Amino acid sequence: MAMQESHDKQETPPATGAPALSPAGRARRRLATAGVAASGVLLTVASQPGMACDICRSPSGFLSGALQSQHLRNTVCSGRSPVYWKGNDNWPNRIAKTTKFSTIFSCTSANRSYKDATLQQMLAGQSFDNHKIGQYLAAAYLNVQAKLSSFQNLLMLQTIWQEYQTKGYYAPIAGKKWYAYDIAFYLSGTMS
Repeated sequence: MAMQESHDKQETPPATGAPALSPAGRARRRLATAGVAASGVLLTVASQPGMACDICRSPSGFLSGALQSQHLRNTVCSGRSPVYWKGNDNWPNRIAKTTKFSTIFSCTSANRSYKDATLQQMLAGQSFDNHKIGQYLAAAYLNVQAKLSSFQNLLMLQTIWQEYQTKGYYAPIAGKKWYAYDIAFYLSGTMS
C-alpha cells in the first residue's frame, strides 16, 4: 500500500492555481499518457456512465491498440455492475452470496478484511476497499460466470488481483502499470 500512497501523492496537482482534477480526470490523464487516449474510447467511457459497457477488451487488448472497433463479432459485452448483482437474487451457477471473496481471489494475511468479506458484502462496497477493486472484481467474476463477458475469464481476474496484491499495481502489458484506481476504472468500463 505504500506504493499506492506514493502514487496518489504524485497525482496531486502543483499549487499553480489550476483546478484539481476529479478521480476520473486523473485516470484519463494517466491512461492518456500511456498512449491510449488517441482512440477517444476513454472519453466515451467516462462521459457515458449510464450506457452499455464501452470497454469490451482484455486489459492488454485495451492498451495494445485493439480499439479500432468498439464491439467485435462474437464478443459478449453485457457485464452488469456491482449494484445490479447486489440487488439480484439470480446469481449464476448457484453461487452463494455468502461465498467468501477469498474463495475466488486468494488473499494474503495483509488483506484480512478482503479475506473475511463475502461476495455480497464486497458488492455492497466496503470502507477498506477504497478504490473499489474488490467490488468490481466481484461483479466481473459474476459476469464471467453468467457468460455476460466473453473477453474476460476467471484466471485473468485472479491475475489482476494477485499482481495488485503483491506489487501494488497490475501490469496489463510490459512497461505499463495500473494502480488501484486504474484497475477499478477498467473493470467499471466493462459493465453497464
